[in-house]
Amino acid sequence: MTERVFSGVLDLGGVQAIVDALRQSARFAIVERIDAIDFPPPQTEPINVGEWPKGRIFDEPFELRWEQAGQEYRVVVAGEGDLSAAISGLNEPELQLGVDELSSYYCWNETNPRLGRTLNYRCVPGRGDVKLTVREYRDDHGRLVFWRYFTMERDGGKQ
Repeated sequence: MTERVFSGVLDLGGVQAIVDALRQSARFAIVERIDAIDFPPPQTEPINVGEWPKGRIFDEPFELRWEQAGQEYRVVVAGEGDLSAAISGLNEPELQLGVDELSSYYCWNETNPRLGRTLNYRCVPGRGDVKLTVREYRDDHGRLVFWRYFTMERDGGKQ
């Protein structure tokens, strides 16, 4: 399938509608504000965009990301397949996505004292450190032109 990317600026209600439409299909979420970060399981916990000015919900088929700018939100929806429930009010810009590859990155350890807070990757069950897999798209010169979060998993090691 072909990856499609949609973007635009929406109000709070527009972003909340997309989150509500997609969250049942997403296993992973990362939401942030100046004083907190959370990793709620979106299939079982509602996400209130008004409380989280920046966030992502994602799984293998798609990613939704948003970030508040004043009273509006910059929104990107990317993925494969039918995204019609999530793209109302968004545009599909010309974006030449070249070769894609999956790369995995370890996330911060949940109890790393350098963070000044404890993380709880609640949307990633199991034991061990958490890895984030990202689908990266590069142009003909190898430059990164777009990426989206793909999955998260634990490596099975000690917690």
